Amino acid sequence: MPAPRPFPGIEKVPFLQNAYIEKYSKMAGLEETDIRKIIAVKDALLTRDSFMRLLWDLHDLLYRQELRFSEVLPEDPKLERILGEEQCGVFYFLLVLSGFPFGIRNYESRGWDDAMRDSAFRDMAVWVAHYKRNFGTPGIAWMILVWLQGHLNCTLLSFGRLQFNLRATFQSRTFVFRNNLSGEVTALSDAGFRYTADGIRDDLGKTPSPGSWVSIYRENESSYTGNRITPDGRAEREPISLPKTDWDPVLSFGDPVLNIHIPEGGALTHALCVDSMRRAMDFFRRYEPDYHWKAFFCSTWLLDPRLQKILPSDSNILAFQRAAYLIPYPGKADTVFRVFGIKADRDGAETVPVRTSLQRTLLKFIRDGGEFHYGAMFLLREDADGRENPYGQRF
Repeated sequence: MPAPRPFPGIEKVPFLQNAYIEKYSKMAGLEETDIRKIIAVKDALLTRDSFMRLLWDLHDLLYRQELRFSEVLPEDPKLERILGEEQCGVFYFLLVLSGFPFGIRNYESRGWDDAMRDSAFRDMAVWVAHYKRNFGTPGIAWMILVWLQGHLNCTLLSFGRLQFNLRATFQSRTFVFRNNLSGEVTALSDAGFRYTADGIRDDLGKTPSPGSWVSIYRENESSYTGNRITPDGRAEREPISLPKTDWDPVLSFGDPVLNIHIPEGGALTHALCVDSMRRAMDFFRRYEPDYHWKAFFCSTWLLDPRLQKILPSDSNILAFQRAAYLIPYPGKADTVFRVFGIKADRDGAETVPVRTSLQRTLLKFIRDGGEFHYGAMFLLREDADGRENPYGQRF
């Protein structure tokens, strides 16, 4: 890794000047009171010379040398242990803000719309508010840096309610087929995965759960055989066979997709999601016509099949699930972090105030011994026509 440029002195670093902070903080959508607080904390940070030099070095590596974030900060340095939550949050905020001119140049060089850029940059205000709810002061958490870096690198695009990766592949060990006569879509699990008795990936405990089983998959010259994944995201224990004369493979691991991210804040209504996906399709049709994506794809805590049993049927979260074909995805979900915040993720959901009906519902689930699991979904390109339930969900 090349060495950063020598530190020029505080007075010669543009992103430490108040005018710079005010200009780009407003572009990021921050409130005036938060901007003033950040400047006040920044002034206190200026007395810590070693951290100002570190901030300069990180800025140089990320935005002049354009190294990948994983090369520069592969692990959380836990600066809050030295700086405290207030100064640490502002330190990381200033690091991201220092990259705004870099991000602007990236958008300009690609000829992409300013409105799209501004929407992406305002994602920063969402995470500043998230930090403030948890620690009582504006800032950015280390774990969010790589996300915001995606906006500046133009690898994460914002279209209304949803965000999308510029490039991504289907990250599910699932085989998807379409019937060439009826148009019906179905999915089969790859072999070797353990499922619970009710068909959810059994990978949260140290030992297999009671009644669990392992999937099979095989292909021969006449058929595909395996355990079906129902559209609500559960695997069926009894294998089925799909004749090759009737079923065409349409999606499998590694295929190009439009990967969806769901930023915090705002209602997750079906209409808003459809609008975002249509805008994304228009963008890729105009700017990336040679990217032959096959489906929308998303993996998130919001797609946990367990939510179907604990949330009301008119929930926007369940509406989002019904609008796609759900498939299993590995690992314990970050639901506590997403719903209750950074502090709750670190110290437990019981340690933070409960403000919403969703929090109350999920807290009861936790108290009853429930665990959250990631889920995933796909929506095939040919089926992305705005329907509320294209694959016949029954929950």
